[in-house]
Amino acid sequence: MGRRSFVVSVDSVCDRYLCLCRDVSNHVHVVVHVDVDKAQGWSDKQVISLWQTLYKGSLITQKRMRDEALSPGEEVTLQDTIKANRSRLHNISWFMRNLNEFIAREANKEDGCTGRFYSLPSMALTLLAS
Repeated sequence: MGRRSFVVSVDSVCDRYLCLCRDVSNHVHVVVHVDVDKAQGWSDKQVISLWQTLYKGSLITQKRMRDEALSPGEEVTLQDTIKANRSRLHNISWFMRNLNEFIAREANKEDGCTGRFYSLPSMALTLLAS
């Protein structure tokens, strides 16, 4: 991947993250804004749709998106899944995990190798707007 600056915008997916990234020799600088209140206001279908933009989704979430009837047990599972996915869509640690995976896959493609790109935990600092 080389060591170059790049901008990642996942606004269309998570509607919360604005980030500028700088891939340095051994780490990444990221500026992220998360609007938890707005994420909490997403409808269940919005959460499922946003999640399925990133991942395939489960059979139950796919059924809900097709407006198919769900059994009571499937409905309970669906609500648990939506709650977890809503939390993950605005969680900075989850975002960093996925960003690191993306960078690793791209770097591995360019370098023709496999393996983890980052092995150290991320460190978060709070930036206050003035």
